[in-house]
Amino acid sequence: MKRIYIIFFVIALGLSIITASISLNHNKSIDPSSIYTLQPANLGNTQNYLINPVFPAHTIASQYGFVTEGNGRVFIGGLYESGNGYLAGAKGAAVVASMLAYQPLTEYDYYLYITSPSPINVGGAVKTDSATVLFLASMLNDQSSINKSMYFLGDVGLEGYMYSTGVVYQRVVQLYEGGIYYLVVPYMMALAEGNNFQMAEQFAKQHNITLMTAEDIPQMYEILTNQMLPKPSGYLDLQFNITSGYYSLSKIYSEYLSLANMNGVNQDILSTAEQYWSEAEALASSGNFTAFYIYPNPAISAITLLVNATHNTSILYTQVNEAVNDAYKTMNLWKLETAAEAEYLLQSNNVSLEVLANAWAGLSLSIKVGPTITPYGLYSGLYNMFVSDVYSAEYVNAITGTHIGNITLLTQIYDNPNVLYDYGFLANYYAKLAIALRDYYLNQLNQSSRQLIYQNIDSYMKNLTTILENAAAYYDGPSVVGYILIKAGETTGNLNLLYYSMAFIRFTMNTEQLTWYNAD
Repeated sequence: MKRIYIIFFVIALGLSIITASISLNHNKSIDPSSIYTLQPANLGNTQNYLINPVFPAHTIASQYGFVTEGNGRVFIGGLYESGNGYLAGAKGAAVVASMLAYQPLTEYDYYLYITSPSPINVGGAVKTDSATVLFLASMLNDQSSINKSMYFLGDVGLEGYMYSTGVVYQRVVQLYEGGIYYLVVPYMMALAEGNNFQMAEQFAKQHNITLMTAEDIPQMYEILTNQMLPKPSGYLDLQFNITSGYYSLSKIYSEYLSLANMNGVNQDILSTAEQYWSEAEALASSGNFTAFYIYPNPAISAITLLVNATHNTSILYTQVNEAVNDAYKTMNLWKLETAAEAEYLLQSNNVSLEVLANAWAGLSLSIKVGPTITPYGLYSGLYNMFVSDVYSAEYVNAITGTHIGNITLLTQIYDNPNVLYDYGFLANYYAKLAIALRDYYLNQLNQSSRQLIYQNIDSYMKNLTTILENAAAYYDGPSVVGYILIKAGETTGNLNLLYYSMAFIRFTMNTEQLTWYNAD
């Protein structure tokens, strides 16, 4: 059952509000005026704040944030000169907080305010770390537990990992001179900066500064509130036939091999294809059927050779179209998400990925049981994905100073009528943004430090995706795509697969929730 949170407000005047406007598609059955139906709450909540110095100018600022029931709007207020970066930081915090609270982003409105004696002028995304914790505390009703004397030093990744590019010793000295004696810095600093971090620790001891490290938002939340983030766990009963992808590709291979023989394809090509297929059969004999759902794999290599040799891609479309139609007909959530991945891959303009689409299509067609959702639930889930991606794109762009996140593209995708393609695209895009932001920080490190942080992130992601999938089971919306990508990521050591699994688990769970949260 959806939680209801009661927030007590005091009126604060003179605060400006900026809210993001989202373009809605009439095909998605959501009223474009719906995101404006609720009036902004009275501003201010002095019980929920952190004291944060915002540099430059050593300005001491009181920051506070909270959520109310809503539909995904983000409001900011305070004496700031860098409004866009401030808003982008609040949006990034909303995205991460909603994921770690296992809730749809669009079920809440998010309020973040800073009060200070002078205007704040800071570029980029502002104070997303503390804002994320504040939003989480409000969602979980832990506001009264917040330690109000703490300062965080770092940036939040879209997976919830804590990043930093600052020089820790200089920052600790600067904060001490500004009157801050209780600091939490990213564990990434301790791993990457070596002697510099040891100097910071020594300075902290000499000046009675409490200096702590946190790897991620869950650890920061525990430090700040003395409460652990909940880890709900349901019965993970994913009923599907993992072998379906292999047998689907086997059927496709036989059809193309027959076509190649009929067309007199060069024998060297046929021999190479047969060699690849022998490797695929060996994989299947070993029981490694998850390998057929990722690229590259030998089955894809074999079929791709034959597709290119015969100049015929029509066979690749038949099964995917069948899976999409079957998913729409049944509204089975597991069929929908696996068919969505198939449809997304089929539209990639890459023959190898079009072949891979048939593994997911075969899996989708094989599913006979699972959670059923309503059309409105699917459209609500899709809108939640769209808003999450738009906010994430703005956040990544604000941090990196680039245009990695393409808002125009996201709007075009959401506006097209192919709902399952949209589902696959938006889930994959969230993962791509999270990976791009991760790599932005890693690429600023030397090779040895980069490897240490990469391994630490890998450990974090293995834990996070397992927690998310168990929470999704608790909310009756576990992800088949997410589960398979977790297993494939663990088997191959491919960290990026865990990012894609995170996105599918999160959004599939949210789609299930939005189906029943909004039911009459």
